Amino acid sequence: MPGEGYAWVDGYWGARGGHYVWVPGGWQRPPYPGAYWSHPHYDHYQEGWRVHEGHWDREDHGDHHDDHHDREHDDHHDHDH
Repeated sequence: MPGEGYAWVDGYWGARGGHYVWVPGGWQRPPYPGAYWSHPHYDHYQEGWRVHEGHWDREDHGDHHDDHHDREHDDHHDHDH
């Protein structure tokens, strides 16, 4: 750990330009007090799989996809988090 207040952000395989590439993890400092890292993940919808990029979030934030997800897809979500 590089210092107090840092959090490890996992690496993951992400789609870039039609190819899968390794996005490396690393130590990051949360951007504001109470922030936590919401790891990148894939969810299944009626129209197929969709990646949700990792991002910093906060506990009082309602739906963790609000900033990164099209609301029209929420009705097609196959499972809860």
